[in-house]
Amino acid sequence: MRIPWFCAALAALCLVSPAEARAPVPGKAAPRSFEVPYRLTVPKHLLVRAKINGKGPFNFILDTGAPALFVATPVCKKLGIEPDRNGWGTFDRFEIEGGVVLTKLRGRVETPFQLEGMNGMGLAGAEVHGMIGYNVLARYRIEIDFARDKMVWAPLDFEPKVPGGMGGKGGGMGGLEIMGSIMKGLGALLGRKPAPEVRLRGFWGVELAEGDESPVVRSVLTNGPAAGAGVKAGDRLTHVQGRTVQNVEDVHRFARKLAPGESVKLTVVRGGVAREITVKAGEGI
Repeated sequence: MRIPWFCAALAALCLVSPAEARAPVPGKAAPRSFEVPYRLTVPKHLLVRAKINGKGPFNFILDTGAPALFVATPVCKKLGIEPDRNGWGTFDRFEIEGGVVLTKLRGRVETPFQLEGMNGMGLAGAEVHGMIGYNVLARYRIEIDFARDKMVWAPLDFEPKVPGGMGGKGGGMGGLEIMGSIMKGLGALLGRKPAPEVRLRGFWGVELAEGDESPVVRSVLTNGPAAGAGVKAGDRLTHVQGRTVQNVEDVHRFARKLAPGESVKLTVVRGGVAREITVKAGEGI
């Protein structure tokens, strides 16, 4: 009997790959970790955004029960990605918001019944374009703190094998794929549909840390929008668009509303002197 995988529950945990995965060798520089923005859907799935071959953004849920990356068939058709005879495709560049980039990534070109059902019922609050499963997640140690709006992904020295036994459409779901159509039809009857969410976010190129009175700029991306405007590491950020910010989350609320090309006025304190800096947002995911 096959047990279908579907959006395994994600609690406040640290996802780790099997025992073969190892931390960096002592004395060797640790690989850079990434802060990946996410949001919780109504059923409490973790939703992240990604670009594929420079196109997007697309919405993906993290599914610890999925054996591989799944990208919906309509998305792949739009991108010109053709599956092989076993239903696998190669994604030249798969970029998850926050800086995680995988190249020549193999994944399933398929719309699983779970995905069709979620979109049909509008459960995620946004159209979901795929699922990120084991062959991606196993490459990272993932720390999740539900009090924050970002996860921490640390690369591991581990290359997961491509799951076998998944040839053919549906991966051998034993007829369960009809559930997707049922849920889709039920969603239509209830008047529910996923809200497309494809607007690119504005990108500043700064990393913030909590300070005693207000957020502090921990680092500035070289050649990023903030660096070009004159923001420097160590600056204390007191206002955004003239409004006081007391913590990092206050700044994130402004950042989430900022579109590429829009300008934002920052007030920073450097060496005891307050100054205003205008940053024009770049294009993020």
